[in-house]
Amino acid sequence: MEHTRRPTHDTPERHARTDGPATFTGRVLEVQRRTRDIAVIRVHCPEPIPFTVGQHIPIRSPLAPGTWRDYSPALPPNPEGLLEFHVRIVDGGAESRPLVATSRPGDEWTFGTPRGSLGDVLRAYGTELDDDPAPGRHHLPAPDPRDILMIAGGTGLAPLRAILLEAADLPAPPKIDLVYGARTPGALYDLRTVIEMSRNLPNLTVTTAVEKRDDAPLTRPGPYSSHPAAPMPRLGVAADVAVRLHRDGGLAGKTVLIAGRGEMIEATRERLVAAGADPRFIHHDPVAKTTASRGAGRADLD
Repeated sequence: MEHTRRPTHDTPERHARTDGPATFTGRVLEVQRRTRDIAVIRVHCPEPIPFTVGQHIPIRSPLAPGTWRDYSPALPPNPEGLLEFHVRIVDGGAESRPLVATSRPGDEWTFGTPRGSLGDVLRAYGTELDDDPAPGRHHLPAPDPRDILMIAGGTGLAPLRAILLEAADLPAPPKIDLVYGARTPGALYDLRTVIEMSRNLPNLTVTTAVEKRDDAPLTRPGPYSSHPAAPMPRLGVAADVAVRLHRDGGLAGKTVLIAGRGEMIEATRERLVAAGADPRFIHHDPVAKTTASRGAGRADLD
């Protein structure tokens, strides 16, 4: 998932660290083109990057020299140094298009300091996160353990998937409802993975939401956007589907995690609060002040 911060040109001080080098390097292992505008890219870092689930990491690629863009890993930290990023062509594609269209195994990427704290909500469920937060993170007040509602718009699935994988290792994992939204069924680019996860995690329920049931010719469901055990997608944007699923008033007792583009986050938060969700328990990455809410429509799905 790419974050809404504008691309920043090469400024090493932006990524200065107090505990070591300003950057890490890794090599691309695999590139999977899931749709015409989304690629899943796996990278190996010889020196594992110290990050936590839900964070985003600045990335610089030789395909867009001098430019940093933020992406969230879809895997938890691991001693092997394996990273997975879900990259979508956005903002006209000047920086993201080369990553999707021309990334190849062997490409060297440079990584800056991880930022964000979306995954810190897991502290309430028994995770052993460091008492001293890494640079760019802040402690959230630990709520009483509550069931979790996750709402992913498009490649916003990436950080939520990493949080799901880490939550699976908790001694008493919470009940988690994931609402995964896209424009069409073919754009549910990682459906196969999340359905397989739900089959192995009894605490996880997956619901999909699509704006249209019919795919354009170039976005028909591929091997990763379909699964024989997948439920029929609900018609509507993810925020509306989540509200319909909890129309009995259950939103008030949920901890909510939202991930997607800025417009989607703003619109989803407003929709949930209007439907009874407690704003104190709605978590997402900061949204740029220039981002204006446009309603929980197509912005939900990027």
